[in-house]
Amino acid sequence: MNDCTSTEESGIDAHQSQESNAAETVSPPSAAPPTPLSESPVAASPQPEEFDRAGFWLRSVAFVIDLAILTMFSIILLLVSLVVSWMRVEVNNLDIEVAHSFSLSVLGKLTQVIAIAAYFTILHGETGQTIGKSLLGLRVCTLDGESLSYGRALIRFLAYGPSLFFFAVGFLWVGLNPGKRGWHDLVAGTMVVNQYRD
Repeated sequence: MNDCTSTEESGIDAHQSQESNAAETVSPPSAAPPTPLSESPVAASPQPEEFDRAGFWLRSVAFVIDLAILTMFSIILLLVSLVVSWMRVEVNNLDIEVAHSFSLSVLGKLTQVIAIAAYFTILHGETGQTIGKSLLGLRVCTLDGESLSYGRALIRFLAYGPSLFFFAVGFLWVGLNPGKRGWHDLVAGTMVVNQYRD
């Protein structure tokens, strides 16, 4: 009787051992531990732009200030030309006949163009600011934020011509595109930034 009981118990133990082995065999692999929140992949968010680009109206006010200064200079130049013409002073020690045939108005206009070119080229190349831009805290720089060379500043000034030629669309382009750059900025690779940004 005892032998039968022990035989049955050993059979039961063997059966349970087989079941446990089978359970271990088919048991699903343990789930990987959850990834910490700090290590979870997050889509890279776009970085805010480092520079605050000046808009159309702010740049327009600065340009109007510059035009007012240049207009004052032109008036002074015109007065000087009138005085020279009235006094009949020879120009650059030319002969009297050549001096009479020389047009002081042409000389005045040529001087005015040179003065305007020098105004924008030298100031933009030296500090990136004309008087109008300086008063409003604006600065012209490259797309990397670097100062302009005199050559780039001259190219930017010469590109004012196409910007003005087509009904000033090149200047209006500042307010029509997200980059806030006019045609002259696109040609010269420049932008105007607001230095008063918080």
